[in-house]
Amino acid sequence: MIELNDEQKKAYERYIRARRRITKFEYIPHSDVLRTVDVEGLNHPLFEQNDLYLEYKEASLAWWKIEPQFRHEERMRMSRGDYGSQDSWEERGSYINDSYTQFNEE
Repeated sequence: MIELNDEQKKAYERYIRARRRITKFEYIPHSDVLRTVDVEGLNHPLFEQNDLYLEYKEASLAWWKIEPQFRHEERMRMSRGDYGSQDSWEERGSYINDSYTQFNEE
């Protein structure tokens, strides 16, 4: 178990609660707005706010801001080569000629 101060514990618990609420339902769209509502007589639509996702977004940003530094340093990244060479930028890509190119060359 990692050692967290009180502020970090509160932020992490809030993040976990928000994440569980998001995953508990079948589908929560990952957008600030759930849907638009067209009200007759208004010149513009009204928007229904996605409260569950907004809380998740706020909680995750608060946690990432104060998470322990070692978690940030130990996080795996493709830019550091942590996932091996299968997606390395140093290797040239293999190109396959498509049938459209082959027909145009003939």
